[in-house]
Amino acid sequence: MTVLKRRTVVTAVLVATVGAAATAAVAYRGRGAPRPQRLPPRTVQVALMDLVDFEEADGELGFGEAVPLRRIRSEPDSGGTGEPAEPDGQGGEGQQLITWLPPVGSTVARGGPLFRVDDQPVTLLFGQLPTYRRLTVGVKGGDVKQLEENLRAMHFGDLTPDESFTTRTATALKRWQRALGVDDTGVIDPGQVVFAPAAIRIATHTVRVGDLADGEILRYTGTAGAVTVPLTARQQGFAEVGTRVVVTLRGGETVDGTVERVNAIPPDKAAEAGGDSTAVATVKIANPAKTKGQQGPVTVRFIVKERGNVLTVPVVALVALAEGGYGVQVLEAGNTRFVAVETGLFANGRVEIKPGELTVGAFVVVPT
Repeated sequence: MTVLKRRTVVTAVLVATVGAAATAAVAYRGRGAPRPQRLPPRTVQVALMDLVDFEEADGELGFGEAVPLRRIRSEPDSGGTGEPAEPDGQGGEGQQLITWLPPVGSTVARGGPLFRVDDQPVTLLFGQLPTYRRLTVGVKGGDVKQLEENLRAMHFGDLTPDESFTTRTATALKRWQRALGVDDTGVIDPGQVVFAPAAIRIATHTVRVGDLADGEILRYTGTAGAVTVPLTARQQGFAEVGTRVVVTLRGGETVDGTVERVNAIPPDKAAEAGGDSTAVATVKIANPAKTKGQQGPVTVRFIVKERGNVLTVPVVALVALAEGGYGVQVLEAGNTRFVAVETGLFANGRVEIKPGELTVGAFVVVPT
């Protein structure tokens, strides 16, 4: 179960807290008991501060959540073009069996082999669209442009990526296929390549060598350090994508980050996540070099609200006014008066005061 700890923090830009209580002068009259003089009120000064309110939860520093990588098994006429696809997607009559898997923990870059099927490489390319049809001359669409972008990035042909698969696309594709050591058909069938957003790190295998190459083959993560945080349904409210976070490492050093994604936990996996967790937030570290080589438990602060350079006083200085709202008791030249104030963010026992009659350095009374 994820333990949530509500916290707030104040970073002082200008802090001037003054205890104005003085030591009382004591007068003696004959043998009578001493009579202490009346003490002046205890005061603090209005300060200019950055107020930050956050929610704190436990996380795990690693490489982020493991994402399934799937392969679509080629079937006859599976390309959607009316042309039959070869049974093994490689131009042969193999059984479509896994014949090689990359080591767990290894990384695969663009153009690198993810695994081998019937001893033919299935290659990683970069992109968001999966391979869902045969790509050949005459086909048009976003998946064509995605393929051409990869061929250009790998320096196979001087292509201007667009959505039309032309003879120039086929020529560039053949050059790449020859470099891979596979048949230079100038055609891509489903199952020959797999697309991912960027280079990946192999997290685990979900099949073994000799298994059928269909469906989920392995799970992968990004190559940079990331933090995963199990969340309850309530906690998801402050862990939206784009939320700024501060991660405290085991040695006490802090690094900035951002919530990159929030994925729901399938019911059958909830027990593994622990307790009542319903989702997992993945935090991207702003400066991965600071976490290089580190793994393990961390503390994650999700920044809920923050206000910079605002006037603040302790919450205990607020007084409920008879006419409604709040005020503070201001000390001036030994006398006090009440000043109405408009409040803003509350954090760490302090409250934001909207600009008005109060100024930085003014003395306000607080209870003793």
